[in-house]
Formats: sequence, structure tokens, C-alpha cells
Amino acid sequence: MKTNTENAPDIGEAWLAAVEFNGPVDEGLIPLIKLKHESNVKEAKEKREQEFDPRGRLGLARDDPDRDRKERLETLLLVITSQRLAEKLRETYKTLDGIRDKARDLLDRIEGLLKEARRDYEALMDNAARHPVTGEAIFRYKDGRIETEDGRAVAPDEVKGVDFEGKATGEQKDAGQSRISELEQYEEEVTGIDRGAESHQERITDPDLDEDEREQAVDQAAQDADRMGKRLDEIGEQLGANLRADQELRQDATIEARHSSSVLINVPTL
Repeated sequence: MKTNTENAPDIGEAWLAAVEFNGPVDEGLIPLIKLKHESNVKEAKEKREQEFDPRGRLGLARDDPDRDRKERLETLLLVITSQRLAEKLRETYKTLDGIRDKARDLLDRIEGLLKEARRDYEALMDNAARHPVTGEAIFRYKDGRIETEDGRAVAPDEVKGVDFEGKATGEQKDAGQSRISELEQYEEEVTGIDRGAESHQERITDPDLDEDEREQAVDQAAQDADRMGKRLDEIGEQLGANLRADQELRQDATIEARHSSSVLINVPTL
């Protein structure tokens, strides 16, 4: 059945009137707004279905939760009767977007630092002394203790004759393991924050919520967003401080290795 639009206002005018937010949206315009939105969604979907995949073949559009949520947000901003709630929804969603962007930037940094930390640790293992029987890496501490990579104590009698000079120390091994573990924990925490922000975006754009439920969800999201943003800043600062400490430690290790490998040669005077 064809919709009767004989006495309806122009769809373009209705759309502009709705998005200007000069006051509550006229309830008579809501069906037209929804109709315009459905038309836009349909056109976008048809366009996406014509996109070529990397292999040069036509393929159906892949699911994109972010795009779907933003489409729901656009519709909600047009049909919510409370201008105050609409503005809170818009700002909170934007804040959550910023948190997710910051989280992804941090994850990129962490990924790079993890690669570097693991590469340094592999180099440390390559420079470790070896057990004369088992061949496993062993490390001597400044206090004389000797351990394997996993922390098992090694009796001095087992490694008589092993030269530990210029080899990776127990302190360096522990520092390398701690650094990798710390970065992995940051990676897990930042990933959790990103998913938490995404979950809030999903909740506040849930089309089944009434306005009271939506306002409660928005208020909770805004509160959590403040906490998540501060935590991301703390992690970013800690990563910077630890990076500087790592660089200093690496320089000290290089100097120590050069010192250990140098040989003093006494040349007799003729």
C-alpha cells in the first residue's frame, strides 16, 4: 500500500527542521524522518553490496557494528523528544568514541613495545651461559645465586668451569621477564577498556530503551567514561616512564658488556 503524502511537508524541510534541534521534534514529522532514514540505510547497504573485495570479486557487505550503532544514534537523535537527553546522548557517544580511539592508539604503542621487549629478551637468552649437562640457559646474580630461565635454583657444583663473564645476568633476566609481563597486563587492561566503551555505546543506542532507561544508561556511561579516560592517561604516562627506564637499562647493559669483553694487554718495555 502506497503511503499518502499529499498534504505532508517536504521531506528535505522535515529533515532539516529535525536536525537543527531548536526544540522538540514535531511528532507529525517523525514518520517522515524514519522514512528518510530507512531510505538512506537501504541506499548505503545497496552501495556496500557492490563494493569489490581484495580479490576483485563482488562481495556482500561485511558486518560493521560501529557503523550500525552510528546509524541507530542518528535516528535516535532525531526522534528523542527531550533535547537535553539528545545532547547528552550525542556528547557521551562522542566521548566514548574518543576513549576507543585513545585505547587503540595505546594498543598500537603497546604492541610495538612488546615486540621490542621480546626481541631484547631473545637477545638476552642468546647471550646466556649454558648448563654444561642440560644445555639450558643459566643466569648468575650479583649475590652469587644461579638460576635457570624459569627460576629453578642451580647448585654451584653443577656448573663448575662455566664462564659467566660478559653473560646475561639474573637481574637482566628478571627485568626482561617483568617488562614483558607488565606490557601484556597493560594490553589486556586497555583491550578491556576499549570493549567496555563499545559496550556502553551499544547500550545507549539500544532502540528498545524508553527515554528514562536511556538517560540512566547515558549517565552511567558518562561516569564510566571519565574513569576509563583517566586510567588510559595513567597507562600512557607509565608507558613513557618505563620506556625511558628501559633505554637507560639498555645503555647500562651495553656499557657493561663492552667493559666485560675488553682485555687489558700489558706490553713489555724493551
